[in-house]
Amino acid sequence: MKFAAIDIGTNSCRLLIADINQNQCLTPLKRGLIQTRLGQGLTSKGKISDDAANRAAVSLNQFADIIAQYQVTAMRAVATSAVREASNQKEFLQTMLRYFPRPIDIIDGEQEALLTYQGVKHGLKMKQCPVVVDPGGGSTEIILDNEPAYIKSLPLGAVRATDSHMSQRDMEKILIEGMGDIDKLLGHPLVFVGGTATSLAAMKLEMRTYMPELIHGQTLTISEVQQLCDRLFAASLEQRKSIPGLQPERADILPQGARIISLIMSFLGAKEMIVSESDLLEGIIWDLYERNHSK
Repeated sequence: MKFAAIDIGTNSCRLLIADINQNQCLTPLKRGLIQTRLGQGLTSKGKISDDAANRAAVSLNQFADIIAQYQVTAMRAVATSAVREASNQKEFLQTMLRYFPRPIDIIDGEQEALLTYQGVKHGLKMKQCPVVVDPGGGSTEIILDNEPAYIKSLPLGAVRATDSHMSQRDMEKILIEGMGDIDKLLGHPLVFVGGTATSLAAMKLEMRTYMPELIHGQTLTISEVQQLCDRLFAASLEQRKSIPGLQPERADILPQGARIISLIMSFLGAKEMIVSESDLLEGIIWDLYERNHSK
């Protein structure tokens, strides 16, 4: 059974088309990623700019053409932090319908976290229940799907932090106020998903050509994360663009993204973290599979 998932995020629009066979094995068939920066300027103006909306429209139009080439059983497009916070979200969604044939679901932070957790759970198959952190462009989701579940969505992301020039103290304040009682998180493996985490892993490996199979499951120590963070802040924008493993289009937001990861690891007293390539998109695919498989 083939399924398609689209994530309209704060920094980029992403596509995954995958097949799940009878043995419940997920095989990616097609991936797509286009940087749209929907969240750029959102903090100061409160709405998605026309330029950003146009970039999203082009992305969705391309993704719609790609999906049409596959006979998918079901598909779902979701929008996260930038769209759910924008004052002009209704106008944005109406515009997108001209370029994309299906409704777009605006999901809240809890739904985003739960779907991301599903992606990680299926992708890593860890013996112990992990704490999963998704530091996105506009928000950071933290989840431990245990009893009782811990689910937090914080207004902290790489694009948001960069645009608003957040200091380390600003970030710490958000984490202290937003994370609440973290005792239940201690002692669990820590997994990070998303472009900031995968970029740090690629930088560690000095990866000239991105190889997701080497990134998935890669471990970074707190010392390595802090060293990479310091390196990013010490370099100019142009110097960052030439660092092996760092996508040039992420060079402006990665320092703040790395700081977010470093601070969360410090808050949790984590000596290391695991990077997962499987995230929200895979979670959406598995959710679609379960809904259709039970019919």
